[in-house]
Amino acid sequence: MDQSVELQKQFNAVSAKYDRQRPLLIPCFQDFYRMALKVADQVESVHSILDIGAGTGLLSAFFKQKFPKAHCTLVDFSEEMLQKAKTRFIGEEGFSFRQEDITQADFGEDQYDLVISSLAIHHLEDEQKKVLFQKIQKSLRKGGYFINADQVLGENETAEAFFKSDWTNHVLNQQKLTAEEKEAVFKRVRLDKMAKLSDQLRWLEEAQLYDAHCYYQYMNFVVFAAHK
Repeated sequence: MDQSVELQKQFNAVSAKYDRQRPLLIPCFQDFYRMALKVADQVESVHSILDIGAGTGLLSAFFKQKFPKAHCTLVDFSEEMLQKAKTRFIGEEGFSFRQEDITQADFGEDQYDLVISSLAIHHLEDEQKKVLFQKIQKSLRKGGYFINADQVLGENETAEAFFKSDWTNHVLNQQKLTAEEKEAVFKRVRLDKMAKLSDQLRWLEEAQLYDAHCYYQYMNFVVFAAHK
């Protein structure tokens, strides 16, 4: 089975549990999302937001609270995940939804003040990440920011082994997760294609997204950003 199809299948299956599981699977959950929001303080005015790999809309929900007048466009390839996002925002104005593969989607030119993403881009091959960064640059308005809260590969084998061991033990110790849920989580992460933080910061600069910087890191959970 094609890896992208397998990934979509797994996220469709977990959609109903996704939001409940996130705080259990991310050791630094509150700081992770809080810093992503804080980085957006650098944008002078936010009228439009693109959420890439939006899933159930959790990240968009946080940003909509911060920028209530902004229009949020959520893009995800999982029909079930995106349906959860639609349910989350039912009756609210300022949202649009696109079920598309982010590696194939056209995000337009000079459309957004913020492009955001959370725990999505690490599923892409490195060359796909590079192309996506170029499309993000194109879609941003001048002065707009790309903010990515994601997981990265350790800069060396020692760091990567430590990150992996620490996170595995964290998941195994979660009493609120069933054995079946833990098994499903470990199956999903085998499809990850994480890249080093240093490489991704360089790729952003090569895509003409400037002042690329890591604003937060806890083990392999990072928040990094750059602007047009």
